Amino acid sequence: MHDFHPASAATARVVALVTDEHLDLPTPCEAWAVRDLLEHIVGFTAHFAAIGRQEELKEEPPASGLPDGWRTMVADALEDLTIAWRTPGAWDGQDTAGGTTMPRAALGVVALDELILHGWDLATAITVPFAASADDVQICLPFVEQFSGMQGGPFGAPLAGAQEAAGLNRLLLLSGRDPAIGPDGGVG
Repeated sequence: MHDFHPASAATARVVALVTDEHLDLPTPCEAWAVRDLLEHIVGFTAHFAAIGRQEELKEEPPASGLPDGWRTMVADALEDLTIAWRTPGAWDGQDTAGGTTMPRAALGVVALDELILHGWDLATAITVPFAASADDVQICLPFVEQFSGMQGGPFGAPLAGAQEAAGLNRLLLLSGRDPAIGPDGGVG
């Protein structure tokens, strides 16, 4: 069992700094502007919170467009994800996400990875600091290493220097993200 709070809180700090002027800025996720990334965060947090609680997703998150009060909605979704994965049995058994059934423990790592990578993506887009805990990064690295460079996989092609890098920089490079464009210029 792992506590999502550090990653959720780091992402929530970035979300709190997003202004309306930021919503159309590009992100490191090529097809997504900031608003699209925020919508994705709401969607994956709702889905993975339901998995953590071993429940069906009660209602679908907004399909498009950010509703009024989206900042509170995103902050609440991040907190709900953290609480859901603290419930007894959240990490036990199997469930399905993205059409793939796997152990909930593995799905928890996927959710944690989403928090870290997309928190960094959002921070990069609006040029604010982002910090991921070393423990969270170490938990995510085996997952990203397993799927890095996989055709049709969840990440872009790994970037040069990934094998020599450590910590958050390694995670970013393996997932096809360039730490040098990030808010901390590759330090981490």
